Amino acid sequence: MSMSSLANSAAARRPDFAPLNTVPRGLAEIAAAAATPPMPPGVDTGAPSDPAPSLQNANALHTALNVLFGYIPTEVLTLYVAVLAALQKPGKVTHAQWIAFWSFLVVTPIVEWLVYGAKIKAAQKPLPLDPKAWPVWEMVAATIAYCAWALALPNTPFTDYAWYSPALAGVAVLVASTVLGLLAPFFQRQLST
Repeated sequence: MSMSSLANSAAARRPDFAPLNTVPRGLAEIAAAAATPPMPPGVDTGAPSDPAPSLQNANALHTALNVLFGYIPTEVLTLYVAVLAALQKPGKVTHAQWIAFWSFLVVTPIVEWLVYGAKIKAAQKPLPLDPKAWPVWEMVAATIAYCAWALALPNTPFTDYAWYSPALAGVAVLVASTVLGLLAPFFQRQLST
């Protein structure tokens, strides 16, 4: 079973779970926890030494998407893409695609809790059944990240709306990853056992 970096982060905030105090802080650490570190300036990307603004924007978007991947459980990412591909009809957004979007929106915080619970159970600790012991920040952040990520997918049902554009989706990804990274230190709390 894969683990979201947020489930790992939530487990690290428990006083009975090692390693202690290993919560990712900031965009770079969250992206690194997702196993896809952002491209720092000066990394050889095969582009000239002074990359064009479009390459810099692509790197920023790539980093932002990696940050969002760190927030969303892998199970949600994988299943939603598979379901969306199965439901796709060329040039047409179907009712089933919207049902899939809303279903995965509801399921995302549940999966985040299940992944967290599985990690806790694997460490032979009691399941966090009391809502006070739930990783609420991670559940909310995963849901917000899922929305921004789903908006940016090429076959998103949002293409049905006149206001939708890939540029707007890119901005949503950048804003969501930045805001989540900035808010994380304020909403992460020690989780009870």
